[in-house]
Amino acid sequence: MERNVAALGRQPAIADKFAFVRWLAAWVGGLSIWSRLRWAGFLFVLPALIHLATFKFYPMLEAFWLSFHRYDLMSPPVFNGLRNYQVLWENPLFHQSFWVSATYMFGVALPEWFLALGLALLLNRQIPGRSLIRLAYFFPIAMSQIVVAMVWKFMYHPHGLVNTILEFFWIGRINWLSTEETALPALIIIGIWRGIPLFAVLYLAGLQSIPKEYYEAAAIDGAGPLQRFLHITVPLLLPTILLVIVMSLLSAVKVFLNPLVMTEGGPNGTTRVLPYFIYETGFAYFRMGEAAAASMVLFAFVFVLTLINLRLLRRGGLE
Repeated sequence: MERNVAALGRQPAIADKFAFVRWLAAWVGGLSIWSRLRWAGFLFVLPALIHLATFKFYPMLEAFWLSFHRYDLMSPPVFNGLRNYQVLWENPLFHQSFWVSATYMFGVALPEWFLALGLALLLNRQIPGRSLIRLAYFFPIAMSQIVVAMVWKFMYHPHGLVNTILEFFWIGRINWLSTEETALPALIIIGIWRGIPLFAVLYLAGLQSIPKEYYEAAAIDGAGPLQRFLHITVPLLLPTILLVIVMSLLSAVKVFLNPLVMTEGGPNGTTRVLPYFIYETGFAYFRMGEAAAASMVLFAFVFVLTLINLRLLRRGGLE
């Protein structure tokens, strides 16, 4: 008898557990087919949105808040207004790191735009072993960044492969990573080598999406290869060009592992890019407020640069 009474006492609770399910089923049943598809799409992207909110947007907001505080990782943050930005403005190492990042970014991105396009145009032709060549050129992207840094560090060694090749051509050995004049160009070469395959694949996808009928009609009208490239390929490839420009600039300005592993920001700060300066300020000198302020400056620089690229390309005909 007592068991029956207890079971009856639990029935409302069990019913309450399924009340939300019944309400949800009734609500979904009242939606149109298009509303159901939209909600289904939202549920599919919800995990990605949660990931972005947790590991991207929240840390960005936290860094923005921290940039107005003095924080040494030991004591609670203390609000100090714009003091961190003022300290950065007066810090010559910050100015040096900013210009090193800008030099590296344009030094890597500009050659990538043209060399990747040239490689894509070559791979778009009917040449023997084209599939194997495409696969071989994509290998640098598949390699881990830390592996790339270690391999190139050995190659740049005074008795490494690069200097052995230079010595074969009677150029002489160069201490690439320990000389101020060659350390940053050495890192730029690595960035170009690693970025060209990815952007060549993007260009190649854009080239193959252009209908061949356009080229055939232009050839019938007497247009030469250069005219077909300038008046057909480039205008129809503008969306891909925009993507390559933005991606190459963003990937170059975020470089961190190569200077960390290969040069540690030296010699004499010539390879201390802005991300390395942020890392060093925050985790070596425990000035997290200044590091957060520097990261906000880097974000603003990249944001403005991206807007400029969008505006220029839209004026050039990309709508």
